[in-house]
Amino acid sequence: MKTRLLLLTLALPMLCSAQSYQAKDDTAFPAAKHNFHYVGDDKPLKDTDFAGTDLAGRPVSVPPPSQQPPSLVATPHPIEVAESERAYSDGRLADAIAAVAEVAKLEPADPTVLYCYARALYRDNDTREQSYPVYHRLIALLDMYGRENAYTVTVYLPFLEAYFKLATLQLDAQQWEAASYNLSRAAAALQTMPNAAAQNALLREQILQYQTECFANLHNSKLCRYFGQRTLHFFPKNRYVKQYLAALPKPKRQQQRSPTKSR
Repeated sequence: MKTRLLLLTLALPMLCSAQSYQAKDDTAFPAAKHNFHYVGDDKPLKDTDFAGTDLAGRPVSVPPPSQQPPSLVATPHPIEVAESERAYSDGRLADAIAAVAEVAKLEPADPTVLYCYARALYRDNDTREQSYPVYHRLIALLDMYGRENAYTVTVYLPFLEAYFKLATLQLDAQQWEAASYNLSRAAAALQTMPNAAAQNALLREQILQYQTECFANLHNSKLCRYFGQRTLHFFPKNRYVKQYLAALPKPKRQQQRSPTKSR
């Protein structure tokens, strides 16, 4: 059964910066992004998915038809996926890669096939760099499925790990804005799924510390400090962020007014 969570025109308490980001909890999205599509499967959204009500019971109208042709749904490959998953669990990475290598080339692409292929490539140090174009293709496909645009964030919950791993590859390539965006999508997925953040504390810590690194390199002191302090609040033993916090200019102290004497 499909599980879909669709939030439209979501008002967020925000921490704004000169670079027009809005930060909330473990995420920081561009301020222009005010629509959020959370999807619990691997299928394209349809116009009918936008009809009905939101979580608060408010009516949600169907958006204008997309200017793009409908997304073609790939033929699933359960046998190849199951074989790849077994090999991956057993640590047989070469077999996990080989099981889906051919079907990963097919168009339209199957998101689950791409996911299995990318994560097996990523886990092997010798093929990790090869996982980048596969992860990039996967996330681009999901963005198309979820109608990602200049005002909309799309998060496919089953692919939380893919957002995070693509972000780490973008960090390696010093693609700071892209990495931060995908870290935020991974964080949003963690926050949305019940108990996911508590059960994945290490992943949450890595998301926060890498956000600190991203905003340090984007020269955004405010958000660098925000994520660095948030990392240390939840993970006091973390050392990764301290180098970035130490390099920040000291915040300006507000001049304190002397208390008014009572008459």
